[in-house]
Amino acid sequence: MDIDPQLKERLMLYGGLIPGAISLVLMMSVWYFHAFQQSRADHIDDQYVDENEEGSSSRSKRKSFGPRWMLPILLALGFAGADFASNEMLHLWPEGNNYRFTHAISLIALAAVVEGLISLPILLGFGIRILAYGGSFWMLTEGYESGVFGDTPTFVGYTIVAAIFATMIATVADKNSEETPAWLDSITWLVIAGGTMPILLLNHFSIGAMIPAGIIAVLVSTLITSLIFRNVRLSRGGVTVLVGFILTMISGSVVQTGADFLPSVILLAIAPVVACVPLKGHSGIWKLGIRLIMLIVILGAAGGLMQWSASNQDADESGYYADDYYETESEIEQ
Repeated sequence: MDIDPQLKERLMLYGGLIPGAISLVLMMSVWYFHAFQQSRADHIDDQYVDENEEGSSSRSKRKSFGPRWMLPILLALGFAGADFASNEMLHLWPEGNNYRFTHAISLIALAAVVEGLISLPILLGFGIRILAYGGSFWMLTEGYESGVFGDTPTFVGYTIVAAIFATMIATVADKNSEETPAWLDSITWLVIAGGTMPILLLNHFSIGAMIPAGIIAVLVSTLITSLIFRNVRLSRGGVTVLVGFILTMISGSVVQTGADFLPSVILLAIAPVVACVPLKGHSGIWKLGIRLIMLIVILGAAGGLMQWSASNQDADESGYYADDYYETESEIEQ
């Protein structure tokens, strides 16, 4: 599908250059400031001597997660920039579901920022994620009860299932990300985001094929920053938004283009599970290789199944029209 040149320019600007540049500058700045503050604190700790321990120096216990609250905001910014580039409008509360993607990701980002600022108990964090994911799913699918989900009780059931499934993935992936270098997680999610674009395009979901560009721009900045500051992690906020990004794309795809290619979309939903696989005891390159192999299998299967389904659908439509034609010809001859 050919993209309009003006649309391509807007996408490169609002969904690429601007969010990417802002993310790189802000992330480098806040993590440099954090590293400077941390080094000063460590220097003070080194000079502190506890006389009750026979003169041995002891380091005071300080556990700092760093400014991880910023990544959810930047991811939402990149998402919103790409959404704006594709729609050229932002409403306070649009009537059309296809204009609510920025609203949905903003709700998820708000919950993610809370994660980054406050150490939440597991159950409370689980509950906040469910509310955020459930709310975003409702924003994008509300009004499609009869057309897609059948009836209101079924729609509520789908909302609960989607929220719980996304929350479970985000919770496990976030825990795993705490022990995983950000550069490795960034590459993983870059492949996932990049893989969604052609698959959603094959599903005729054009907006969903463009929005990942904003996520990719921010993840590239995160990757660069993580190569300089080794304490950068995608946990405590970033993973929550990234799982929410996949949830919004899948939700939008189902309601906007129908469920004809639902098996492929479900395979796409499984892709974030790769970030949940524990790979302790292996080197970073080994972990990355395993994840890439898994993603190639999952995304390749999703794309192949999508292409196969589309081909069969085109063949069925061609056969249908051909049958109509021959029936008409035979009727004319008679």
